[in-house]
Amino acid sequence: MVRPALAAGRALAVLDYFAAHPEQSYSLSELSEALDINLASLLSVLQALTDAGYLARHPQRKTYGLGMSLVAAGHAALTRHRVVDRARSELRALAAESEAEFVVSAVAGDSIVILAVEGRGRLPEVWAGQRLPLLPPLGQVFLAWAGTASGEIRRWLDRTAVGAPLPRHLDAAMAVVRERGWSANRDTPARRALGEALARLADAPRDAGLRARVAELVVSLGEDYEVLSVADQERYRLATLSAPVFDQHGTVALALTATGLPELDGARLTALASQLTDVAGVLGKEIGGRPPVLSAG
Repeated sequence: MVRPALAAGRALAVLDYFAAHPEQSYSLSELSEALDINLASLLSVLQALTDAGYLARHPQRKTYGLGMSLVAAGHAALTRHRVVDRARSELRALAAESEAEFVVSAVAGDSIVILAVEGRGRLPEVWAGQRLPLLPPLGQVFLAWAGTASGEIRRWLDRTAVGAPLPRHLDAAMAVVRERGWSANRDTPARRALGEALARLADAPRDAGLRARVAELVVSLGEDYEVLSVADQERYRLATLSAPVFDQHGTVALALTATGLPELDGARLTALASQLTDVAGVLGKEIGGRPPVLSAG
């Protein structure tokens, strides 16, 4: 296994931080504190990124912000991944019909990255560029089709401090997600506390105490977080409603998620889930996607 270069890791940490705070500018000392990188090492990274145009330094305030080179990089990425722009267009139309906010996300390493947000949000902790931890039970819609033999679910579970076997309720939840093609999770007090902790973590991504608190809250979500069955007349207050977009390998390339939802009855929940999965299916076809065929094991 190739050991990552320390400077490269620091540069990525800087860019990730600015991606999560695109309108902000920060001084060297503010970035050093937030990213837990010593001043001398960080200064050399910032200088290299500024010289390349990925960051811009204010001549009077001596603060750093995003540079013009990233505009070109972003356009190039969207040219290669046109499905993201297409998803934004589809979700914008869906948001206009509902009171929800819609999010496009993907997995990157051990994180879920928010790629785009459409609609009027009522949850300030969700924004493009944000990274969420890929810790169980978060990310079910990405993992449900992986298959227990692939090792992906095991790695997902091992990211928790406990590394315990797949909890029975989570195993059942993922089976339901596979069967109906979408994931739904309740808005519980633990989920709201998690959202607040994630918003704080975005400002201090290396804060060990906050990271531990986030992991603790994720694990504490419990079985009442999952919506395993839906009754037409029952009322549901959801945190998220998600559908997968499959690529040509049968892997979940993107997740489309409704969040900030008003309270719904079961009939409306099912109808919205159907709309979301229809959009996901259209996007999947555009990139040659197909649902995976899972073995019995």
